[in-house]
Amino acid sequence: MREHGIEEGRGSFIEGAWYIIADASTVGKRPVTVERFGARIVLFRDERGALVAARARCPHRGADLGLGRVVDGAIECPYHGFRFAADGRCVAIPCEGRAARVPGPAGDGDAGRARDALALSRFEVREHRGLVWLFWGERPAELPPVPWFDGLPPDERHAHTATMEWDVPFARAMEGMLDIHHLPFAHRPWAVGVGALLDPYEVRTEGDSIHTEGVLRHDDGRPWDGRRGWKFTMEVCFPGVLCLSFGGRALGVAACAPIDARRTAILGRYYVPIPVLGRLVAWLAVMLELRLIQPGDERMLASSEPLEPDLDACRFVRADAGILAWHKLRRARLKAPRAEAPRRLPVAAG
Repeated sequence: MREHGIEEGRGSFIEGAWYIIADASTVGKRPVTVERFGARIVLFRDERGALVAARARCPHRGADLGLGRVVDGAIECPYHGFRFAADGRCVAIPCEGRAARVPGPAGDGDAGRARDALALSRFEVREHRGLVWLFWGERPAELPPVPWFDGLPPDERHAHTATMEWDVPFARAMEGMLDIHHLPFAHRPWAVGVGALLDPYEVRTEGDSIHTEGVLRHDDGRPWDGRRGWKFTMEVCFPGVLCLSFGGRALGVAACAPIDARRTAILGRYYVPIPVLGRLVAWLAVMLELRLIQPGDERMLASSEPLEPDLDACRFVRADAGILAWHKLRRARLKAPRAEAPRRLPVAAG
């Protein structure tokens, strides 16, 4: 185990990137704890309603702050009532009385060292398009912008969002997201009429974006005429956020984030931009996806050997080009030189 509970598997987590870790609507008046990157992270809102993300472990005695409450924008530990402001400072120690001197600014002798010991380890977090984005890795001098996609509706009035967990590693989950040609086989009951031939199929990488588009069609021995088949497009904001369009009608966003070295959190959102019934239809589409489609994907991925992807153990074909493009970016990012790991969780905000 690494210090502060970070797993040894942390080295395989891709750093220096934004991840979607939750639906922002789940973070209201009460704090919420999520497990990501092998650690528990508490999400709460300050007095202005802005999102705050910090290590869920109370610095005092280790209680889960997500079980506590928010008082005047500060999160209160459910065990002993210690309170922590949005900037991480400890602002109340009830057991020492109202007159107790809360440790002062860092560098203020023993008080400064005590203050550091009681401060929360925080993360850079943003709320964008109704989603919670967390930057994982050491904070650069200038944070990259939160990514998003052109062509999506301007708001979420006709959208629905849901989450699930897979018992598969993050890289394996991303392989599943980028895999299109499994559709007529792994989802045979729901893919009636979808052909198995992936042609045409194009993959291109631009910086940290992977674009794929193609057609699944029946192999009738003829070149594609531009009409027959099931069309799709996909754009990946590396490492784990995707925009998908299927059959020229369904439009959605999917996001993966590692829970730990062996589990992955997945968020899915469908957009159905039609008047009145759009949100209801989007809800129905998401529910069908999570209950009928995704369990089959998880079952196939969880049964794959080895569970952690090994490119040398597989024999890839042309239709796997999108997966290989993602792994190429992953290898480059994991091999990039990094500074010595900090003693606390990465990314101190502010």
